[in-house]
Amino acid sequence: MVQQRNNLCSQAIATQEERYCYRFSLSERESWMRNTGTLEEKELTENEPQQDTQEPAQPEIQKQEVTALVPTEPDVIEGEVVEIEPLADLTPPKQKPYWLLIPLTILLCLSFLGVSLLLPLFSPSAIVTLVPVEQSLSAITAIQVRGRSLALLTLSQSTSVSATGKRRQDATRAVGTVTLYNGSFSMQTIAAGTILTGRDRVAVITDQAAVIPAGNPPTYGQVTVSAHAVLAGSQGNIPAYDINTACCATSVLAKNTQPFIHGAAARNYTVVTRENIQNAELPLKAILSQIEHAALLAQLHSGEALMALLCTPSASSDHRSGDEAKQVSVTVSETCSGITFAAQALQQNAAQLITMQVTTTLGANYSLIGAIQVNVIHATVFNAHQGLVRLVVQISGIWAYQITLSTQQHFLHLIAGKPKTTAIYNLLSVPGIRRVQITTKGGNQTLPEDSRRITIVVLYMD
Repeated sequence: MVQQRNNLCSQAIATQEERYCYRFSLSERESWMRNTGTLEEKELTENEPQQDTQEPAQPEIQKQEVTALVPTEPDVIEGEVVEIEPLADLTPPKQKPYWLLIPLTILLCLSFLGVSLLLPLFSPSAIVTLVPVEQSLSAITAIQVRGRSLALLTLSQSTSVSATGKRRQDATRAVGTVTLYNGSFSMQTIAAGTILTGRDRVAVITDQAAVIPAGNPPTYGQVTVSAHAVLAGSQGNIPAYDINTACCATSVLAKNTQPFIHGAAARNYTVVTRENIQNAELPLKAILSQIEHAALLAQLHSGEALMALLCTPSASSDHRSGDEAKQVSVTVSETCSGITFAAQALQQNAAQLITMQVTTTLGANYSLIGAIQVNVIHATVFNAHQGLVRLVVQISGIWAYQITLSTQQHFLHLIAGKPKTTAIYNLLSVPGIRRVQITTKGGNQTLPEDSRRITIVVLYMD
């Protein structure tokens, strides 16, 4: 039996199936070894008489003893056990628990479904947007605060610009006068248009008839008439006494006692225009205003603001409009003054006045949006000795109906569970609400019964 067991174990080792031969515990192995030893001793005891009586069969008995004793050697059995123990690693590897993926997948799906169902319960199902009423109020009033008057300040600036006007002058005839002398004892008349020629052969023509009184020797009768050069141009500008000759009638002498002037050829020339002067003045005025304002600001004390009074400008130029010139020089002067006032005191007084008006006009449920605007329209010194000024100001601001948390809770009770149209009507019935917009999830036309699922958003337009 032992031999068979050993043979089976040897075969199992050869085929790498040792795990099936040694699946018994160490205590079972020891018990098996004890039982095996007892059996072997019993066989030895039974065979001993046969060895004494049957001598010829001794070799065979000895062969059997050798065969029976080989497996009983404890060393061999123990050695086999020691050698086989490392083969315990040959046990089949544990399979990975892929089966756990199935319940995990189911758990994730259920979690996602649960969140999808519960999320709407914790998120608002309706959003109500309220636009409150906003009122813009303004008032014009006079306020007295501390202030003072600044001394007059005069500044000047000059500049030169090119003239841009274009003119063309046609050729002009020289003009002058001719004096006619009469040496006869009777009056003589020289017709207009009489041509006279001087030493430089420039011809002139009289413009009017000349009636020369009679002479009274040793005095000659004489008359002076106007004349002009026959040809246009500067050559007609003859000098005095260029004409000094007898002409026209008996005892008549013609002379030009003054030179002829204003004869000129045709030409193009530049003149000053009104735009040239204005274009030079405007930048100077802008620069002066900045300088004047900065100079007045430099005189302010801490906490003061400036109300600049109307400045008085003046301008002059070295050429008038239409004068022939290549450029024109313009000078601008400006005289300014100002009144200072306590800015913080003005702002506080203005805020108090407009707040009282708002409370009277709109009620206590309106509050200011932004800041109150105070614009000084006019300023005068009210009492120079006491340092008081009177300011005419315009005060303006925007006030909106305030929707507090308690008001929102009241609104939620008004609209919870109501149809959208009814909720909008209820909210618009409130005096301070100008516009209402309700958005519901899923296109529901009724607001949730639970007010916690309704969110109110207050939107101020300005």
